[in-house]
Amino acid sequence: MRKFICLCSCVAIIGLMAGCAQKTRVVESHKTIQEEPKATEQIRFDFPRDYKNWAHGTSKIVLDKESPLYGFQQVFVNDIALDAYKRGGGYPEGSVLVIGFYEAIKEGDEIIQGNILWYAAMKRDSRAVKTSGWIFDGFDGKTYRPIVGDPVTGCYNCHIAKKDRDYVFTSFAGDISVAEGAGLTAKPGSIAFPADLRSWRHSNSKVILDKKSPLYGFQQIYVNETGFQANKSGESYPDGSQITVGFYEPVINGKIVSQGEIIWYASMKKDSTATETSGWIFDGFDSKSLKSKIGDPVTGCYTCHVSRKDNYYIFSKYVP
Repeated sequence: MRKFICLCSCVAIIGLMAGCAQKTRVVESHKTIQEEPKATEQIRFDFPRDYKNWAHGTSKIVLDKESPLYGFQQVFVNDIALDAYKRGGGYPEGSVLVIGFYEAIKEGDEIIQGNILWYAAMKRDSRAVKTSGWIFDGFDGKTYRPIVGDPVTGCYNCHIAKKDRDYVFTSFAGDISVAEGAGLTAKPGSIAFPADLRSWRHSNSKVILDKKSPLYGFQQIYVNETGFQANKSGESYPDGSQITVGFYEPVINGKIVSQGEIIWYASMKKDSTATETSGWIFDGFDSKSLKSKIGDPVTGCYTCHVSRKDNYYIFSKYVP
């Protein structure tokens, strides 16, 4: 399945010259002769290096290393584009979508996100009339320099297949619908489910395919604004920091693993008064009711997290 920035041909054409359109000029003898064409004018944009501060859209893994879309793919959407991305169309000017292609490291029944390989991006710009108002490009994972020779034939021609979705392949995954009056309150010494979870910063992803594991699923790790800088730098977390993991069903199609429906959530919140659990409150939440499902967070969560005391009791680490 080719989603979002379908650069299936982009990679193959890097370095080629655009052009081959003929143009003519009139000489003094009033005869027309053929002149070497100029390259088609390209509209470009600078890579948005702050993209990890944007909303996380979805993830997908392509394990086939022969595929031009190989990698652990992470999709990010800027604030201008977010509402349209959730609707599936109607993007305003300035909308930008970025997909990072990271190394996909498979170890037994686990798949983790490795180092960045390259980026693909598309930006809404009405000047790009030849590509239906979108600028397409690819960027080197280290230098952030453009790596696509002709985005029109290399990218746009593939995205035409998604004209009904405003030329975007991917869809927002993991949105949370909280019914009015659901009463997402916390019992004493616990925490309530964070209904604004999908507006938090994305830290990392991981997949555990072993259905017998209590951590089975396509894991999406999110950090609230209070804790994001600490998570990013690996420093001590201030009170109010919260990390939540969504466990989603892994949808497997050959060598492609996509994010499916939510299974459950796990969450931990920094609270220095929680001395019994080293300053963290732990809990888990049902995917439907969003109510607590952990009877004893001390034995059910904390005793496992003690092994990561060196990382402030957190198992995952931020992936840039």
